[in-house]
Parts: sequence; structure tokens; C-alpha cells
Amino acid sequence: MFDMNVANQSAVVTLQGSNLPVVIYRGQKVITTESLAVGYGAEVKNIQNNFIRNDGRFVEGKHYFIVQGDELKELKNLPSLRGLVDKRTLKLTLWTERGASRHAKMLETDQAWDYFELLEETYFNSRKQNAELISKKDLALMVLQAEEEKEIAYAQRDYAIETKAWISRRREATAMATASKAVREKNALAAKLGECKEHATVLSVEKRLEKEFKWHPLKKWCTENGAEVRSVPDERYGKANSYPAAAWKAVHGVNLAKLF
Repeated sequence: MFDMNVANQSAVVTLQGSNLPVVIYRGQKVITTESLAVGYGAEVKNIQNNFIRNDGRFVEGKHYFIVQGDELKELKNLPSLRGLVDKRTLKLTLWTERGASRHAKMLETDQAWDYFELLEETYFNSRKQNAELISKKDLALMVLQAEEEKEIAYAQRDYAIETKAWISRRREATAMATASKAVREKNALAAKLGECKEHATVLSVEKRLEKEFKWHPLKKWCTENGAEVRSVPDERYGKANSYPAAAWKAVHGVNLAKLF
């Protein structure tokens, strides 16, 4: 039996003023890879590749669910959904709150952080759990609407990517024209940041203490106290946010001076 419920309940405001319906699978609210990609401003392939490269950090049933076999077959055979689910698809991945949080942490972008914070506050932790289940016809209409939104979002994102690429090329050309020994030394020093007594990234602290820490409270503390959040190079994800020692001490009780 296909163990998924879609509630007739608005949860998260998305693009174009529309709403993301509550999807519950095996008693937990979940979100699809496509929805995460659009909300986080990333490609679906980015989400999938991060999952593959870090599969040891994800636990099925805790961070995600896989829908396949008879469950997936039943979904594909719904008349109202024909053409929306590729017949060649062998499995569908649904992400829990923990899984969505992990992907936001891996992407390490402001858009991913802000969208997950919105999901956390108005979707995953919403108290409105007893929404009325809607019909398969209504579900089909929601899926069609989501597909239209996705196309609009992709068009907007492609334009943003092209603009960002142009800016990046301009910056690269300027950097190459003004390169010097001092610049190279500065870059070498920057590569070491994010793992020192003054400030540190979430990943560097987690690596030292072998436990997980949420970045939202750190970001919130910095915003409320006017503290600087530094962007530092990261060999895995390109860049990462490095939070000041005061934030770590106040939020998580971690003393960077003793840790590094």
C-alpha cells in the first residue's frame, strides 16, 4: 500500500505566492529532491551528488526514505499522474527534516540556509498535524501546479546563474591582472581559516568533537549581536561560513581556544 498522505493544508509559501502541501510518509513530514533543489537554489544533480559522496552521513528512516517496488508502482499507475512520473524511475527519494538540514549544511549558501529555516519553522515543526486528506484528483492538480512552478523557478535560476557567471569571469580577470606575491600569501592564509581559536566552521568543530551542531542558532546569535560571519574556503563544498568564538561559546558552550 502506498503509505503517503498529502494534506489539504498550506505549509510553506514558495515561489509565485503558491504553497507547498504537507506530505507525510510513514508518520513523518517529508519533501522531494526536486522541491529541495528549487528552494535551495541548486540543481537536482547537486543534491543527488552530495548524497552519493556523503552516503555514510545519511541513515535511511532518519534522514530519508526510498519509495520503490509496489509503492512506487501504485504512484505511477495513478491516471491523474501519468506523464509526471517517469516510467523508467526505479525509486523516489523523500527527505525528512534531518535530511533537508544536512543538505543545507553541505550546500552552505545563504539561500539554502534561509529556505531550510523557513521549512523548519513553518513546515516540519508546524503544529497543524490533523489536516484533512485530499483526493487523488486534488493531488494530481497539486503536482501539475508544482511542475509549473518548477519551470518558472528554473528559468529564474538560469538567468541568475548566467549573471553570476559573468560577474565571476570579470572578477577572475581582474584578479589575474593584479596577482602578486602578497595576494597569493593572503589566499594561502585564507585557506587555513575556519579552524582557529577566533572563529570556526560547523564542519571543523563537528570533526574535532565528533558530534553534530546546528548552524541556525549560531547565525541567529550573530545577527542579533552584530557579530561577523566569515566566508572561508572549503575543499569539499567550495566555501563555508565560519562563526566567531563568542557565538560558539554562547550557543553551544564550545570553547574554541581549548578546541584548536
